[in-house]
Amino acid sequence: MPPDEPDLWFLGLMRALTVAASAGLIAALTIPVSAYADPLPSPSVSSTTPSSGSTTATPSSTAETESPPPTAGTESTSPTSEESPTATSTATATAKPEASRTSEASRPTPAKTPQRDQATPPAAITLSISAGGTPQPGRYFEDIGYYAIRGTTAAATSGQRVEIYWYSVRAKKWQRSVELRTTAGGRYSHNQPVGHAQSDLRFVATLGGAPGVSGVRSSRQVSVDVADASVVLTRPVKSIDSLKNPTLSGYVMPARPGVRINLDVRRPSGAYRGVSTVTTDTKGRFSGSLSYGRGNLATYTVRSSYKAANRDRWEKSATHKITRAAVLNAEITRTAAAEVAKTYRRGCPVGPSKLRTVTMNFYGRDRKMHRGVIIVRSDLNSEVIRGFNSALTHRFPIAKMNNPNVYAGNDPRQMEANNTSGFNCRKVVGNPYAQSPHSYGIAVDVTPVQNPFRDRNGKWWPSNGRSYIDRSPRRFGMLTRGSYLTRQLAADGFFWGGRWSPGRDYQHFEYDR
Repeated sequence: MPPDEPDLWFLGLMRALTVAASAGLIAALTIPVSAYADPLPSPSVSSTTPSSGSTTATPSSTAETESPPPTAGTESTSPTSEESPTATSTATATAKPEASRTSEASRPTPAKTPQRDQATPPAAITLSISAGGTPQPGRYFEDIGYYAIRGTTAAATSGQRVEIYWYSVRAKKWQRSVELRTTAGGRYSHNQPVGHAQSDLRFVATLGGAPGVSGVRSSRQVSVDVADASVVLTRPVKSIDSLKNPTLSGYVMPARPGVRINLDVRRPSGAYRGVSTVTTDTKGRFSGSLSYGRGNLATYTVRSSYKAANRDRWEKSATHKITRAAVLNAEITRTAAAEVAKTYRRGCPVGPSKLRTVTMNFYGRDRKMHRGVIIVRSDLNSEVIRGFNSALTHRFPIAKMNNPNVYAGNDPRQMEANNTSGFNCRKVVGNPYAQSPHSYGIAVDVTPVQNPFRDRNGKWWPSNGRSYIDRSPRRFGMLTRGSYLTRQLAADGFFWGGRWSPGRDYQHFEYDR
């Protein structure tokens, strides 16, 4: 080869290298973009806090996102990720400008639209609560009726465990109420007695486990309001004749019939004792008389109560006070022939038409109130009433005040019985020739045992009153010049036999005007 000619073999080698380099660059540019891009993250599932709803509840969102397990013996028809074709696996190697390829590679892939024909997963567990056994439909009352708890589970099989919880505000946590088992169709039911009154009492049902614990499938919360139930005792009279029975009345809320109400009285120990029982009518009202303490002179604290149906407790009303008081409560009536059947006979100075029967209360030696009768002449009613009212006011004790008919009109017998009496047509005891002033209805004998009588022969009557012949010291029931009964009767024209001398008749009062 001549020296001035170009080196042809060297030029051929350079051309070959250039062609080879160009071919490698084009091959590199045809590699799919997806081979270098990072995959997009899968969407995450979020749970929401169960909200207070109506008396029918659906599962919480956590439970809703869970798909039910596949039925045994079937296969899943959903394609796996491996079976899904890759969109970029068919990309062509068409050459584009490098700037354009870079822009397409950085463009985000649009999100897929959910398919509308996909079925929503069934509720894992539902819960509904209604009021049962209540006097007012749809309302809950303390210790009355029950919560009718009903629901279903998605499994629709029997024997599945269901737990009912309620939220304790005091403990600030869920408390399990009852564990149930489903019946055919996945249904469950339970009647739970209503307890204490509370607003916004919340319930929830789970498929086992406490609400809020991870993995526990539960219904939404059901909230109910439980109103207070009560018994009301209407304010009774403040004071009443000790020998009368006050009426205690009231009502229950909510109104309902057949509630057994106790009428309670507080004992000296402070404890209450049920002394009478009444039953509410169709409007929830009750009424009854209180005989407790009859005759006593005392103040009593009373209330009404009933035993709660659903718990071991008593519902109680507010308390009131009643005073049993000393009241004469005198009544004047015409004397009937039967009232003097043993003390009047033909020829007596006065008959029934000129007599009056005074029925009145008196303070007894047992320090209780009693009721008795005294028959006197018709024009002396007011004087006798004033005298015995003064005796009662100052608690002068009288043992008995029976009609002398009880003793067949026999004066020695009624004196021994310590009976206070008025009219009795008879002779003077110890002097069969003298007509007693009692035959005229103008004399009254009071507590003969404590106030004995000495006849003109010096004999003392009654025999069981001899210990009271000595008038000093003064003892309970003894009459003196200063006794209120003595002074009042004297002011109205009665002479006291304790002033007689040499005879003494401490029991005797005789009208002498």
